[in-house]
Amino acid sequence: MLAPKSLLLLAGAALSSAARLVVSIPSSQLLPNPSTLPSSTHAILLGPPGVRYDAPIRRDNTLVFEDIPDASYLLTLHARDHFFPPLRVDVSKAADETAQTISAWQTFRGNEWSNKGPSYGTGKGDLTIAVSPISQKDFYMVRGGFNLLSFFKNPMILMALGSGVLIFGMPYIMDNMDPEAKAEFEEMQKKSPLMGSEGAANQLQNFDLAGWMAGRSAPAGGSASASSGAGGKKK
Repeated sequence: MLAPKSLLLLAGAALSSAARLVVSIPSSQLLPNPSTLPSSTHAILLGPPGVRYDAPIRRDNTLVFEDIPDASYLLTLHARDHFFPPLRVDVSKAADETAQTISAWQTFRGNEWSNKGPSYGTGKGDLTIAVSPISQKDFYMVRGGFNLLSFFKNPMILMALGSGVLIFGMPYIMDNMDPEAKAEFEEMQKKSPLMGSEGAANQLQNFDLAGWMAGRSAPAGGSASASSGAGGKKK
């Protein structure tokens, strides 16, 4: 049976070899006063399957993990209004086996576990790190105001404005046009059915829809005369 002195020495050795991690939240640009964090703020230390430690925030804006065994962990901080970077925490036996070595690095979600970011520090048995938020959570979308420039960038608005300029500005242009240029423009309108509304209207009026559906290529005038002749023979 061990003597009381030996038991005290063994207990002291066990306490000295237990790793302890302290996460401090300092003041930053996104969080000027860490004391405004709600009481629901907490940190999770997730290790091998079935190993999970949860630490709530304290009055001094710290989160403390006691007696961490040897393993590799993912440290995440959860707050209502802020995002914190995830960290990798490694706890292992020191070379002299008197205390544990604890180290912390930034890690990246979706990458390999071996891909370590900047170091947050290394300690022997005890480590204190400072973790600041990286962004703020936005739960509401800000309604955008009226922008006149974006309104005129709309293609439909541009087409409507262009059509209005052509409709209301073309008579003024025609009145101030040189007589020779005006005559040339009118001649082009007569030749082009796309530019002359009268030519397009005449073509649509003389189009034989029934003959086109029957596969006939005879002009509308010929089909009309043939139908009238057929009617005279029946009489």
